[in-house]
Amino acid sequence: MTVKIAYELDKWLKSKWQRDTRFYTLTLCQNLFGEWIITKTWGSAIYRGFGKSKDLDCKDYQAALITYYKLQERRSKRGYKRVDPESRY
Repeated sequence: MTVKIAYELDKWLKSKWQRDTRFYTLTLCQNLFGEWIITKTWGSAIYRGFGKSKDLDCKDYQAALITYYKLQERRSKRGYKRVDPESRY
């Protein structure tokens, strides 16, 4: 039995943020099973290897999109500046 997973690459989003010596990235994409996740990555913008990452599971694309934009708003309120325009994969 073969299961086909339909990836919706046109809906994937990524944004990068920076404040002083800290960085933060958000990625909205699908995992290997086609489920929507948000990957948060943060750490030092100066030293390699000084960072962490966490995946947030979302019930559907709409819930993931709402969470993604709330996290962006939080970065802005905490003094982070966008390093790049929002990109799609």
